[in-house]
Amino acid sequence: DFKTRIALNGEEGLSASLDKFNPPSVILVDLLLPGMSGFELCRRLRREALTRATPIVIASARGSDEEIAIGSELGADGYIVKPFSIRDVVGRINSLLQLKNNPTDAIREA
Repeated sequence: DFKTRIALNGEEGLSASLDKFNPPSVILVDLLLPGMSGFELCRRLRREALTRATPIVIASARGSDEEIAIGSELGADGYIVKPFSIRDVVGRINSLLQLKNNPTDAIREA
């Protein structure tokens, strides 16, 4: 039930994410993008007012503790290591959307 946009490189991803008329609810980023790395994309997205609070999930075959920590430091809200199931991705996205839409509910449950 998601509407998706696909970007083939980091610049396209940045441009699509900064669409003020149709901003994304969640951004899924691969680390190994042509041109701009996924880490750099996260860094730039967090600098922009439009995407500062948009949940970002990194999806990558590279899943070392160091890379996961870097993603977190750059503002990623989640990190999924490939190969992954679509069910895991959808579950993570739904959880992030619920937190974004109901932040006080998440605090009460914690």
